[in-house]
Amino acid sequence: MLVVDIGCGSGYYARRMAAVVGSEGSVLCNDIQPQMLRIAEELARREGVTNVSTVLGTEDDPKLPEGEVDLMLLVDVYHEFSEPEAMLEAMREALSPDGVIALAEFRLEGRTAAHIKIDHRMSIDQVMKEWIPAGYELVERIDSLPTQHLFLFRTAR
Repeated sequence: MLVVDIGCGSGYYARRMAAVVGSEGSVLCNDIQPQMLRIAEELARREGVTNVSTVLGTEDDPKLPEGEVDLMLLVDVYHEFSEPEAMLEAMREALSPDGVIALAEFRLEGRTAAHIKIDHRMSIDQVMKEWIPAGYELVERIDSLPTQHLFLFRTAR
């Protein structure tokens, strides 16, 4: 299994996903900031995680292998994209035929994420208005997280 943590930062989620996919799987820690990738590499090395590697993306292309990614995780990063249309297209092209993207964003609706600046939150409507026209379909929306929306998307069929 090939898993990607988009906007991985220090690689917190990447290192945890590495344990789940095991020695037969691999995790790509993807970010546009080289210094974050260096931190992620160092933390993985310190923890003895050997199935994580880093990929330096750009603002409009995560630089992922075409058609090979089984799961992408984006945690509180999509709202930061400066080129969302190009990124959505490039991510879709990287997905395997059964690949899924898990998108977590702080809720704009209600008060559960009121402690987060408003420009770092998204509504369900905002997400759907961007992802559906970009060629995705919603597989599932999980509403049990205390402060975030969690969407599971795949390429529209």
